[in-house]
Amino acid sequence: MSNLSSSILRFEEMLKTNTVFYFDSTEFISISHHYIDQANYSLAEKSIKMGLDQHPNNTDLMLLNSELLIFNSKYEDAYEILNYLEEVDPENREVYLQKATIYSKNNHSDEAIAILKRALLFIDDKLEIWNMIAMEFLLNEDFNSAIPFFKKCLEYDNEDYQSLYNLIFCYENLDMIEESISELSSVLEKRPYSKIAWHQLGKIYNKQQKYKESISAFDFAIISDDQFVSAYIEKAKVLEKVGRVNEALDNFRLSIELSEPNSYIYYRIAKCYKKLNNKKLFLNYIKKAVREEPGNEKAWLFLIKYYLKKKNLRQSKYLCSKALDNNHNSIKILEISSKILHKTKCYEDAIKSYNQILNFKEDISWRVWKGFIKCLIDAKRWPELLKISLKAKKHFPNKAFIDFTISGCLLKDGKLNEAIYFFQSGNKVCEVPNKLIESFPEFTENRTLLV
Repeated sequence: MSNLSSSILRFEEMLKTNTVFYFDSTEFISISHHYIDQANYSLAEKSIKMGLDQHPNNTDLMLLNSELLIFNSKYEDAYEILNYLEEVDPENREVYLQKATIYSKNNHSDEAIAILKRALLFIDDKLEIWNMIAMEFLLNEDFNSAIPFFKKCLEYDNEDYQSLYNLIFCYENLDMIEESISELSSVLEKRPYSKIAWHQLGKIYNKQQKYKESISAFDFAIISDDQFVSAYIEKAKVLEKVGRVNEALDNFRLSIELSEPNSYIYYRIAKCYKKLNNKKLFLNYIKKAVREEPGNEKAWLFLIKYYLKKKNLRQSKYLCSKALDNNHNSIKILEISSKILHKTKCYEDAIKSYNQILNFKEDISWRVWKGFIKCLIDAKRWPELLKISLKAKKHFPNKAFIDFTISGCLLKDGKLNEAIYFFQSGNKVCEVPNKLIESFPEFTENRTLLV
């Protein structure tokens, strides 16, 4: 039995029998780490407390105690311990890292960065601190300040791919494309088989519409690692974009072979077969996509629109219902469902669907507002139509269609003066659309008064 296992058994026996055994400080530290690693924080707390009872001045146990307090969001208690430790051990790196963590968790980034920079003055192993400083700047979207620290991380370790990703992310947000390419080229000079660098380079070339260079970069990523799934996927996307659909399919299929079943890839394969007019395989893969991940909004929409284009409203309506079972809050699916329900004259359900969209947010496109208004017109729901049209006007004050609709509702309600105001407001822009003349015969009846 290992020393740690023996210590843990003795510790747990002590808890069960309510007796006190002596452990040296290193045993308490190992026991506490064991429980933290097991996410058994209750026993970790007991181990640390007993350890401090037996070794009250042990710095490492105090640091473990403050770490657990930070985890439990007891920042003031942790900070008190860390202040004491800074006095007795002013060059202890862990004290500074934990203090910085507390500042960061409380959204005091400037203080976190300041204390980390202080730590750099006397700590030899600077990599973790450079990374923490860079991440604070990144979280604050201060990309310019983050760049030099991520670069330091890469200079120290050219296989630090997370820092490379973050550095490229900073450059992209600052629109520093050439700097991104230069940085990746520098990595590739040192490590010509760096699959990550080739992969990132391929993505940048794709954004620049340099598709030949992009495909070539992804090829080098695959040469560097022929199991690199993401490179096959990205290469396939570029091949599809330039019309080399069969080659794109080959790469998408390879990515499926090298990984677990993937709804996104099934969706992309379905899109390729759609472009090749292969109906059978298109339907096969798009259905695989929604079976594999019922929350795949894009795949559902693609399938629904396919049947809509075929004028198969019954199937489209059924698929909308299935899609919404797994995408309750999808504005796009709700919108297309509302349209289909309107077309099939299921007015009550259509109105309920449109209202559901508005319950999520009123800041929606004019297309959705107009669809809702037309649905209410066809349903002859005049009071609700007036209410919705007035809401729509707040977002689109200059749409004549809304003014005419409000005017028609007011005429039906006998409010002539208000109706005239809205009619004339709309009439400054255009004539009354035929659809509204049919729905509001009051416009014809009051023609002389309105104009």
